[in-house]
Amino acid sequence: MDERDLLLGAFVAVEGAHAFSAFMPSYFTIRKFAATPEDAERLRSGYVPAVGFNIALGAVISALVRSPWPLLAGIVVSVFMVAMYENAIRQAEAERAR
Repeated sequence: MDERDLLLGAFVAVEGAHAFSAFMPSYFTIRKFAATPEDAERLRSGYVPAVGFNIALGAVISALVRSPWPLLAGIVVSVFMVAMYENAIRQAEAERAR
């Protein structure tokens, strides 16, 4: 891996995190948006376009520069963001159960 691959991977990861904000509310507002199980499922529906965008972006950049690192960065940031949102939804569900 050279510096260019690392830099492009970092850019894909940062843009991937931003893409989640286009499809999902902020982490801090999920407690309000996940007020019911139906609301939580609506939130989860945002994962598909956000992850799709990240994988597509990473794949295109990887193909252009002939390096797997941008695609891997897109995958890693997608896994991280879904885990973070799932944690927020679980916290909202725990508060709702009280």
